[in-house]
Amino acid sequence: MKSIVSYIVIALTGAFALIFYFLHGGINHDYVEMHKSNHGMQSANKHHRKNLHEHDEVNMPGLKGKDTKEQEINDLKEIFRSHKGISRVVTNITNGIVTTTEAQDERLRKAIVSHVSMMVTRLIEGKNPEIIIQSPTLDALFGVHNQIDTEVELTKTGIKVTQTSTNSEVVRMLQTHAAEVSDMSNRGMQAVHERMAGQRH
Repeated sequence: MKSIVSYIVIALTGAFALIFYFLHGGINHDYVEMHKSNHGMQSANKHHRKNLHEHDEVNMPGLKGKDTKEQEINDLKEIFRSHKGISRVVTNITNGIVTTTEAQDERLRKAIVSHVSMMVTRLIEGKNPEIIIQSPTLDALFGVHNQIDTEVELTKTGIKVTQTSTNSEVVRMLQTHAAEVSDMSNRGMQAVHERMAGQRH
């Protein structure tokens, strides 16, 4: 601050002060851009960041979340890269869903079981990972996590999950999210890209 004052005093002119302001105004601009980049809340920058996530199929930065562990990210990478090897059956029941997700490939199967197990634990504890590409439906489910009952059962080649609720709106969200996951299992990142593009319009 003292250097700025000294500069203005020496310059003895409003013109120089104005130039100095514009030359150094970029500091605030950089801070704002850094803030936007870190939090992704401004629409223009968010749009740009989403495009980057969508087209980086190698590193998949969109799989990172608020407090996601390396194992969680690696599981998701394997699932998206090998999604064609996933077999998934979803049954909508009166008070929820029954999903069975399996794979013949051992590496993919381990990633599926690990991912589902950790996500179930997160849901029970209400710890939303806030993964960049996750759907608004999943965000909403974390908001009502205490209204969901979950049972998990390992199968020979995967994992079976039964989730129920006495709240009809929560049941609807469970069924919607199950359909979203099935779409991702079938089409991989393409399904994510299309959903996110739809959310922007």
